[in-house]
Amino acid sequence: MAWSLGSWLGCCLLVSALGMVPPPKNVRMNSVNFKNILQWESPAFPKGNLTFTAQYLSYRKFQDKCSGTALMECDFSSLSKYGDYILRVRAEFADEHSEWVNITFCPVDDTIIGPPRMQVEVVADSLHIRFLAPQIHYETTAWTMKSIYDSWVYNLQYWKNGTDEKFQTTPQYDFTVIRNLEPQTTYCIQVQGFLPDWNKTGEWSEPLCEQTATDVFGPPSSQHTSALPTL
Repeated sequence: MAWSLGSWLGCCLLVSALGMVPPPKNVRMNSVNFKNILQWESPAFPKGNLTFTAQYLSYRKFQDKCSGTALMECDFSSLSKYGDYILRVRAEFADEHSEWVNITFCPVDDTIIGPPRMQVEVVADSLHIRFLAPQIHYETTAWTMKSIYDSWVYNLQYWKNGTDEKFQTTPQYDFTVIRNLEPQTTYCIQVQGFLPDWNKTGEWSEPLCEQTATDVFGPPSSQHTSALPTL
């Protein structure tokens, strides 16, 4: 047993002396609205600072996306939204390198749908709500997530401020009206994108709260637009 333990320790010391580079840890894709960022963590390596190379498989050949970077992330947002990819990353030191760490990625399936924005106008006892689908990252034109998927509706929930009971509706279009609300009462609203054909839901927007008018026959009292989410 002592000889076996000594042999194991000797092997570990030999590996350390040879300077074998350990692979990156916790490799994962962080993708929101097709902003596709491959991320990883640097392994412990006593000999010095590591650099990293990240690649993707294209037409049976791996292509560099980030080469010799000191960062622990690489932007793959330029990939086609409809492809199926193998991504890989390795750690490097001088002329040595680790084994590759692979993950699979299909942007149209795997990306997270960010929260929509809202424009809310108070009209008497109603809230007039216009939705703005989240914009796609890396597009030169103003394409939105709604233009990519065949099915798209909004999940809308609203409630009286300070209460727990929530009411839900599923508008199919970019505009809806919530009617017959109590006057001079603050209501809060949240919305998310939903793809029925994909059974895929997006992130909820931050709550947006508005107070209905005192006079139900009066003019519009206010208008508010939700803030653009930070990616």
